[in-house]
Amino acid sequence: MKADTNQNTPLISLTDYNKLANNLVLDLKRLRSFSEKLNIQQSLTAIDDVLEKIENKTFWVAVVGEFKRGKSTFINALLGQEILPSDIEPCSATINRVTYSLNSYVEVEFKDGRKERVEIDKLSEYVTKLTPEAEATAANVKEAVVYYPAPYCRNNVDIIDTPGLNDDPSMTGVTLSVLPKVDAAILVIMAQSPVSEVERDFLENKLLTNDLGRVIFVVTGIDRCNRPGDADKVIASVRKRIKEYVLERAAQQWGEDSAEYEVYLKKIGEPKVFGLSAYQALEAKDNNDDELLAKSRFQEFEKALEQFLARERGAIELQVPLNRVIASAGEILSTINIQENALKMKLEDFEKTYETSIQEISELRRRKKEEMQLIDRAAENVRYNVRPLLNKLEEELKQTAIQVIDSTTITAKEVSNKKALTEKLGRKVSNSLQNTGQKLADKIQTEIQKGLAEEIDRLQDFANSVVTVLNRIEMQFVDVEADAKRKRSAGGEAVAAALAVFTGFGGIWAGFRIAGVKGTAFAAGILAASIGLPITWPALVTIGVVSIFTGGWLTRLVFGGEQVEAFKENYKAAILQEIEKQMKLNPINQKVEDHISASFDHLKQTLSQEVEALLDNTQNTLTELNQKRQRNEALTEAEQKELDEMRAETERILGSAQRRSQELVEIMSV
Repeated sequence: MKADTNQNTPLISLTDYNKLANNLVLDLKRLRSFSEKLNIQQSLTAIDDVLEKIENKTFWVAVVGEFKRGKSTFINALLGQEILPSDIEPCSATINRVTYSLNSYVEVEFKDGRKERVEIDKLSEYVTKLTPEAEATAANVKEAVVYYPAPYCRNNVDIIDTPGLNDDPSMTGVTLSVLPKVDAAILVIMAQSPVSEVERDFLENKLLTNDLGRVIFVVTGIDRCNRPGDADKVIASVRKRIKEYVLERAAQQWGEDSAEYEVYLKKIGEPKVFGLSAYQALEAKDNNDDELLAKSRFQEFEKALEQFLARERGAIELQVPLNRVIASAGEILSTINIQENALKMKLEDFEKTYETSIQEISELRRRKKEEMQLIDRAAENVRYNVRPLLNKLEEELKQTAIQVIDSTTITAKEVSNKKALTEKLGRKVSNSLQNTGQKLADKIQTEIQKGLAEEIDRLQDFANSVVTVLNRIEMQFVDVEADAKRKRSAGGEAVAAALAVFTGFGGIWAGFRIAGVKGTAFAAGILAASIGLPITWPALVTIGVVSIFTGGWLTRLVFGGEQVEAFKENYKAAILQEIEKQMKLNPINQKVEDHISASFDHLKQTLSQEVEALLDNTQNTLTELNQKRQRNEALTEAEQKELDEMRAETERILGSAQRRSQELVEIMSV
């Protein structure tokens, strides 16, 4: 950072902060009134959320990540005591919010509005999935507020414990529901599985698309890194991946001078990545073990968090309303443009342009159908490419089992306890079968990713065509000369609203790309479980095979080395028979093809929804304008004056917000 990190003064003085915050409130309220007059409902809701946060002066830090990443343990380490329920299995089923209080207790708010005060040690009975009863209760809980004297929660800071992503859709939905209210996020990543496709998608398409101000990265579980230096390598790798996957891709997609890229910079900047062991830190704090606490590296993170809350909080708190001002102002300028310009054209010119535009929209719909067929063809190509892999699976599983059995050393003494030996071999064989199944899943995953990537690249041309046609339609209805004068008179402060005023569809191809990422994330998360049927085989193989080797008959037939070889041959035959049985009971070819279809169907669905929404919105707008023109409606002088005043004020607010936003970027040296 450019600022001296040894100083404890805030990045923004209290006087400047209060002045800017008050001005932002006034600007947001002004934009809200404009949005209400123009009936921009989405902007109204978003502005209200930000105004509520400013009024309450709360600062929410959400701890997010995939399930079984140790989020609750991490928060408990911050609190210095095991307050939130944690388990090796996914457990959090609700939003748990930790807020400051001298007295320790929990207030559970139910979805029907009821509130119940409970003791902290009873929290798991309300917010987890650890028992069927708790899961049923948690389904009716809106939020659990944990009141606790946590130092980090002083000055209206709340720490939010969220359910795990990729656990089940409802739990992911709970996490997504809280993001619009969050000021900063701590993304917890496991050292043994850093930056998964789900985490990458969540970061890029969920966290960074909300109004939050900063994302901090915590790599937990470094105590499981065996060799010296491994932890530092993992941390460096995570930092590199975030830069490559998010910042560099954003720069390539939008350009380093774009407003979109600036948003990424503000929220990530130079990625702050901390490696630690929350488990060791919690144990150290429980036992006052300074040596173990130092080993956990938790103090380094705590120091950084304290500095973040003390020095950067003000800038973060200002970023959130600034982001909302910029977004809402753009929506207002676009809406004003569409309302006034089409009504100024001569009726004859309007009708001619209207008919041409409707024909162009119809042509785009025809081409969209062709694109859908091409996506289906690409999906079929992927199916064709993976069929040979599936056809070889049973033979590969059998060969894997044979190799494991043949390479395992067994003594005659071990054969005397056939049940234990069978279970031992069953685990070894099953682990190897699981690895073989996972390798197949990875190969199929690669084929899906390759096919989707090719389709997304191909669709860029179609996306550009949609943008070009709709821009052309729009510009035919816009008084370009007048619009240019307005931009010049605004001193360059206003964002050009002349492009994409109907729909704001500049990122349509990004939507296709996101759909492809989600499609592969879907495959990555579920495909392995279905393809990797051996994942379930440790129990099945053991149960199916162990019964063959009970009763002691083998011992009576052979002795010594012959006994071992006979055991292996009999065990081998039983395993191969069990593999054939499981393959027949669980045919995976159709499941794999269904997963391929689901991945490409997600892309098709996105294409259809986004393009149809754009075309419908444009066509509906033109139809409404056509009806008004047929009724000879026009803007009254008073209405035009009001729109002009609204535009001028919005441009002023937008220009000021853009300057302030850039200043914050420079202040925080991101």
